[in-house]
Amino acid sequence: MRKTLDFETKKLFAIQAVKWCKAFFGENERKRTKLSIEFTNRVRKIKNFEVIGNYCFYRNKMTVHIESCSTLSDVASTVIHEYTHYLQSRNRYKYYQDHYYYSTNPYEREAKRNEEKYTSICVKDINKKMIK
Repeated sequence: MRKTLDFETKKLFAIQAVKWCKAFFGENERKRTKLSIEFTNRVRKIKNFEVIGNYCFYRNKMTVHIESCSTLSDVASTVIHEYTHYLQSRNRYKYYQDHYYYSTNPYEREAKRNEEKYTSICVKDINKKMIK
């Protein structure tokens, strides 16, 4: 039987994942405002796809839809994906969005690669800190 994680546990883990991303990837020096993070328990869908997170370039705001994350790995993966977008160029993203499908957009592919490559490292590093 799988243990269900509550909203607060996932939120606290997401905050740690953002801190991990800042330390691991660095910060975007082009931004004039500090990255803001919103956590919501609403479930959002676009067409038939559940949206787990998003990053708004204009507001410099990451939103994590906590209820859509079943595990702490899902939370970390979402944060890493959206943090990657935070580091990317808004103008280049817009260009790619206009010229590529979502699945072939080079910036989406980079964010997906970062998720796949770094999620387990992030989770392990956070768990080490929390156990100490």
